[in-house]
Amino acid sequence: MEPTKESNTRSPAFWFHVLVFVLAVLVVISRRPDAVTNPQFWAEDGLLWFAQAHNLGWWRVLFQPETGYFCTLPRLTAALAQLLPLAAAPLLFNLVAILFQVLPVSFFLSSRFASLASLRSRLLLGFLYLALPNSFEVNANVTNAQWHLALLACLVVLAEPARSLGWRCFDFVMMVLSALTGPFAIMLLPVAGIAWGWRRRTKWTLTLLLTLAAGALLQVSAFLRTGSAARMQGSLGANPILFAKILSSQVFLAALIGKNNLPYRHSYIIYTVLIAIAGIAVLIYALLRARWELKLFIVFASLVLTAALLHPMAHAPQWLELLSAWGVRYWLLPMLAFVSALVWMAGNHNPRAVRFIAVAALLLMSVGIVREWRYPGFADLQFGIYARQFSDLPKGSSLTIPLNPQGWSMTLVKR
Repeated sequence: MEPTKESNTRSPAFWFHVLVFVLAVLVVISRRPDAVTNPQFWAEDGLLWFAQAHNLGWWRVLFQPETGYFCTLPRLTAALAQLLPLAAAPLLFNLVAILFQVLPVSFFLSSRFASLASLRSRLLLGFLYLALPNSFEVNANVTNAQWHLALLACLVVLAEPARSLGWRCFDFVMMVLSALTGPFAIMLLPVAGIAWGWRRRTKWTLTLLLTLAAGALLQVSAFLRTGSAARMQGSLGANPILFAKILSSQVFLAALIGKNNLPYRHSYIIYTVLIAIAGIAVLIYALLRARWELKLFIVFASLVLTAALLHPMAHAPQWLELLSAWGVRYWLLPMLAFVSALVWMAGNHNPRAVRFIAVAALLLMSVGIVREWRYPGFADLQFGIYARQFSDLPKGSSLTIPLNPQGWSMTLVKR
């Protein structure tokens, strides 16, 4: 079902999209209900974004780089949270994160992707994105919402060019917001350049490309000025076998069966290498045969993966540290590229053997979806009690509030 007019908000298509949006929000919440039933800050959401905006003034830190990059989305969320009582701030953060987690699904189901795939295929991809295993770290928190925002920006580049004023405003706002949130504009810029030069030589596509280029230039400038001091230093500990293990256990196998831990022992090396080769073969096949939009999405995901492996936020040896549970944000886009390639391979336009392999892999993915549908709730650190204590403090006093994951905390000064 596709809308006949972009502005026809009373058509059945409009209510279909509203229904899908609501269902998508419920899917995200169902994976960790305490995000709304008992909202608490997650790590940098409290320690950096909210605490800095509260203690220093949101206008002073809005364009202050963090870990070498501008982080505008969480900064804006923290600025908005200053209008609310402290007890309500974590819920606002989580709702903003859920919004940007769901927006790529709504956009992908719009009429601007009607020529790319059937609505049924896009619904399947949207569900698999929301149900993706091995994605706890990027679920319902503003700190990692930048990964979903990067996906949305990539979809803007790949979509049919906007023709109405409403769609153009949406494209421009999302592109600016993504370009100023994290380093993704740097990786998306060559993809947008190829899309403009190869397929989409329109004035609007060029406008988006120049906007992205300006954002990338700002992010590179911020990284050159602050990146070396802000990011963790140390040896990557890189080697071909460890690279194969990362691909096999954290990207390809994790997308299908969820979190796993292929032993890093000689007897398992052959299985690790074979899984990595099979996953790479799927991506190469799609690069050779698929539509150009999927090809460019795979290129973007590959560039993001390359950047993550070259400059991860991890303790040395960094590649070994990336195998832990707290590096999963780096695998979101590569896993989505792999799953998207499988869905495309399952289509009738491919040979029967290729379709059989893809369908078998997608059926196996149900194992990971069921295993990891419900993520563990956050430890209840009684944020509401601390919020009440803070409200009773005299001006100038401070209070340290524990955060999830346990061991984190933030200190607020009563203003």
